[in-house]
Amino acid sequence: MNQYHYTECGLDNIYLVNGFEITKTDNGDEEVFIHNIHGLHQAIGKALVFKQGLLAGNDIKFIRTTLDLSQTSLGRLLGLDYQTILGWEKNKSPISKTADHLLRIIFFSYLNRETDCTLYDKINEIADIDAGEVEASKIELKEVEDGWRLAA
Repeated sequence: MNQYHYTECGLDNIYLVNGFEITKTDNGDEEVFIHNIHGLHQAIGKALVFKQGLLAGNDIKFIRTTLDLSQTSLGRLLGLDYQTILGWEKNKSPISKTADHLLRIIFFSYLNRETDCTLYDKINEIADIDAGEVEASKIELKEVEDGWRLAA
C-alpha cells in the first residue's frame, strides 16, 4: 500500500504508512478516512515536541490550533502579543530559543494532561497572574511535617 501525504493538518512533512483508507465517491473524487485522528494528532504533537531545531511557523500553528488557542491567547500564555505569534506562524520572524522551549514544555504537558494535569494547570494559572507593577506583599510560611508550606 502507498503512503498517504497528510497535509490536511497544516504540516507538509507528515506521511502515513497505514491507518487510513482511500475510497472513491459517487462523483469519482477520492475520499480519505483516517483511523483515530485524535491519536494521530497526539503522535504528530509528540514528534514536534522532540524535533531537532527551532519550531517552524507551521509547527507553531499546529501546536496552537491543537491547544485550541487563538494567537492572542497563546501570546498571553507566553507573555507576548499576538503579532509576535503571527510573525512566527508566517515565518516573518523566528521564534526565540526560550519561547520555543517554553512552547514545547506547554505542549508536552498538554499532550500528557490525562496522566498528569498538574503542570499544564500551573502553566495556565501562572499565565493568568497579572505581571504588572505591584508592591511586594508579605509571604508567610510555616514548617509542617513534610517541609514548608504557605501559612495561609
